[in-house]
Amino acid sequence: MKEYRIKITGKYDVIVISPKIISTLINKIRRSAIKELVIPAEEILPQGYTEYLTCVLNANTDIAETSSGQNVYALIADQIMKLQCNEQDCFNHVEVTEPETNPQFDLDTREDFYIVTKQENNRFRYVFKGENNEEISIVLEYL
Repeated sequence: MKEYRIKITGKYDVIVISPKIISTLINKIRRSAIKELVIPAEEILPQGYTEYLTCVLNANTDIAETSSGQNVYALIADQIMKLQCNEQDCFNHVEVTEPETNPQFDLDTREDFYIVTKQENNRFRYVFKGENNEEISIVLEYL
């Protein structure tokens, strides 16, 4: 079995995409017949998650100011765009369309990441920095 490390590059005051979101996203890519796909937001985000994040951002003015007035979906799209697999970007393009009415993520998966998701015997591990700058690693499970 091969293992691939997924991480978010860049510095964020708050990481909004969870291991479950990343796992669901990988599963959607794995099932897709093409590397460019549009995924309705509700298919990868837990129910009520965007409302929760909106409240968190509104309650924390420091975080809200650094997000440059982005809505929650744009913030999620930005962090998805910053995902890397074994030090290589996972996506060529990530955009949120119709964020106010029917939010969808328009994704263009990089060829090598798309191929890796299609492999039968692989495992993805989500790696991020904890509060004390320690590395935290979570195996992503997908069914």
